[in-house]
Amino acid sequence: MNKVAIKNDVDVFYFATVVPLLVYFHESGQMEKRVFLQLWKEIPEQNEQQFTLQNPHGLDADAICTKLQQNNVFTVARRNVDDQQLLYHSVKYTNNIYVLSELKVNLNSQSVTLSLKSSHVTAIANMNEMFQLIISN
Repeated sequence: MNKVAIKNDVDVFYFATVVPLLVYFHESGQMEKRVFLQLWKEIPEQNEQQFTLQNPHGLDADAICTKLQQNNVFTVARRNVDDQQLLYHSVKYTNNIYVLSELKVNLNSQSVTLSLKSSHVTAIANMNEMFQLIISN
């Protein structure tokens, strides 16, 4: 829950409202591949969380990357392993905290596997819901 104040020529109005996390994704979140890899290795395994997301529109890896980038989730690297495409992304919050992700896209499935890592575990909270929202819309 966030508090918002709107001031106009009549008065100041205060609201408490729910704001989706993606509002706080900064446009400068693109990370270099080598920096991403170094940070991924530095973050302890216990800071990693894994989720299964639905891919209701059957988007391929390119379409997923495009949708994510439109929401300041930046593709750092891609690779193919067997029948899966592995997509690596960086997200930077407006407070300069990074969240790293790995998306496993299987072309024969309506779901994708999302792994999230951050030095700040609380930064991961509800991040899976934002990925799901972006992919589903």
